[in-house]
Amino acid sequence: MTSSSISSARFPRISTHGMPTRCWCGEGITTFGSSTAENRYRRFYRCEIARDRKTENHLFKWVDEALIEEIRMVDAKHERVAQGITNFEERVMEKVKSEMVRVEH
Repeated sequence: MTSSSISSARFPRISTHGMPTRCWCGEGITTFGSSTAENRYRRFYRCEIARDRKTENHLFKWVDEALIEEIRMVDAKHERVAQGITNFEERVMEKVKSEMVRVEH
């Protein structure tokens, strides 16, 4: 795979993780299909005004890379939520046990 961003000295490179919703400039994004030989038909996200401002570094990101990042972020969040539920269940069970002991005595 090729680089997932275009660099420019005029504007700072802003990193986006997962699926982008807006460019750093605030404009919306859209998807296009690459027409280069090495990435023929590969989909990418691009800032809507970047077509008119080729020298500026507006958002560019390959769709497949964004999806992989998004899946990894969702998976990590799922793991955190699952661990939080496990911890909560353990605390509740401890409270129930201690309350049962208190009631029995």
